[in-house]
Amino acid sequence: MSVPPRIGFIGLGIMGAPMAARLAKAGYEVCVYNRTRVSTAQFPDMGCEVASTPRALAKMVDTVITMVADVNAMGAVMEGPEGVASAFSGGNSLINMATLPPDYTEALARRCFTAGVRFLDCPVSGSRQAAESGELVILAGASQEDLEKFGPLLRTMAREIVHAGPPPAGSALKLCVNLVLGQLNTALAEAAALAQAQGLDGGLLFEALGHNPALNCGFFRLKKENVLSRRYPAAFPLRHMLKDSRFMLEEAAKRGLELPVTAAVEKLLAKSYNSGYGDEDLTVILRNLTEKLPREDK
Repeated sequence: MSVPPRIGFIGLGIMGAPMAARLAKAGYEVCVYNRTRVSTAQFPDMGCEVASTPRALAKMVDTVITMVADVNAMGAVMEGPEGVASAFSGGNSLINMATLPPDYTEALARRCFTAGVRFLDCPVSGSRQAAESGELVILAGASQEDLEKFGPLLRTMAREIVHAGPPPAGSALKLCVNLVLGQLNTALAEAAALAQAQGLDGGLLFEALGHNPALNCGFFRLKKENVLSRRYPAAFPLRHMLKDSRFMLEEAAKRGLELPVTAAVEKLLAKSYNSGYGDEDLTVILRNLTEKLPREDK
């Protein structure tokens, strides 16, 4: 019987904390690190060790999983004398599950190959609720061999794994998936704003969508409470959707492709971000769309 890998999990935010907790509860030996120490508070009670630095974590484990916010955060945990890369010794593994630009991911894959480190490009599709229940979808850029080796580990956090090809295919596919997500979000917010402007009860929109097989979308059901209550607790923070939209536009521009609707979505997200809503759920764009309308009766 093979020995389960020792896992180091870096990035304990909205998504990372429940993902790491699922690994610990499944019986994996887990060590965690987060730049904000308070986010590690629950993990010692789960039997997890809390590392003082990314390097210390990487020295203690076989496999490092990263689930950080962006390229800057990835650089902060990978680089420098206390970064993960300084502990690369060959034979260990790095699984990135954050959404990063394909070019960055490709460079990271080359670096790992040179260091003798297995690398899996495995961003996830889903929000906090899916992370808590293990219902994420993993978009995997990896060799078939590596995917088979780490399949049991990945399935602890996800219900499905879509094998996109070698790195950075996972990151590339994630941008395509999030492009659809961003436009669904904008469509729902604009429809709710138009309903309000016309004096319709917001619940009628969801009733009508729910009766239409083509439009009875899980995303709309997940966001119904946000839209009707006009409260936006973050399941997917707006700032992450804005970051991803900019990655999409950059990738398209490199290839001479125009994404006019995504460009409009980016502007609306940027407006909400500049209004101070970056840490709220991406549905908060509704607040900007309706700010000049009469307030709804509650």
